[in-house]
Amino acid sequence: MAGKIRLIASDLDGTLLQNGQITCNEELFPLLDELKEQDVYFVPASGRQYGSLLKLFHKRHDKMLYLCENGALVMYQDQVIYKNQFEDSLALDICHTVYDNPCCEVLISGERTSYLIPKSEDYVRYVRDDVGNDVTIIQKPEEIMEPIIKVSYFTKAEDRDPVTADFQAKFKDSCQIVTSGNRWVDFAPNGTSKGSAMEHIGNLLNIAPDEMAAFGDNENDRTMLGYVGHPYIMENCNPTIRDIPGESCYRVEQTLRDLLKNMN
Repeated sequence: MAGKIRLIASDLDGTLLQNGQITCNEELFPLLDELKEQDVYFVPASGRQYGSLLKLFHKRHDKMLYLCENGALVMYQDQVIYKNQFEDSLALDICHTVYDNPCCEVLISGERTSYLIPKSEDYVRYVRDDVGNDVTIIQKPEEIMEPIIKVSYFTKAEDRDPVTADFQAKFKDSCQIVTSGNRWVDFAPNGTSKGSAMEHIGNLLNIAPDEMAAFGDNENDRTMLGYVGHPYIMENCNPTIRDIPGESCYRVEQTLRDLLKNMN
């Protein structure tokens, strides 16, 4: 592979975490340590919140950045290095519209917590225990006293597309709406994406796109895969991203091993 890779980013759900996994494979962590020894940054790049990523990666070493909330937030050494946020009135309008839809549960993202207005305890348990988010239960979005950086909705797989079509009709010009899995869809401020976050990271660390690799499987990874010089598309990806030029990947860990061999 031409050019030294100095940074590797990976999506989580459907990419690094396969078949509903809720924890990383133990074989990943020695590979991350080897990347550190090679002076290569590793970036979990996810729609998940910062706290969830910290738990997954056990607060790993200083060569890790966390691209959170599908690019609305980037953390490095527990400090915010980039954040994009909604205008308050738009965020509240989105929150109420999602909550009022009987097919949807809402998740409202602050910097370090997920605000829930749950319709069922099962949803709270899923977000807190399976996804691993730090959660705050509220009664209405007006209780939130910090900028809102993302609004997500969780719905049945069969309801996702018709619900999304309704929301797009109302909000398509005022924000971005991106699928983040079979049952999750995100509203994000215009200009938010994994690709734009990768650009900010590259500028901070003086790393060019052709010195970056990335792994992804879904539409919310499109801009990231399109930005880096070495994109890897998962074999089990959403068919809508098969048009992205890149290498096919079966398991992230195996490809990391191959990349490390080329670095030695």
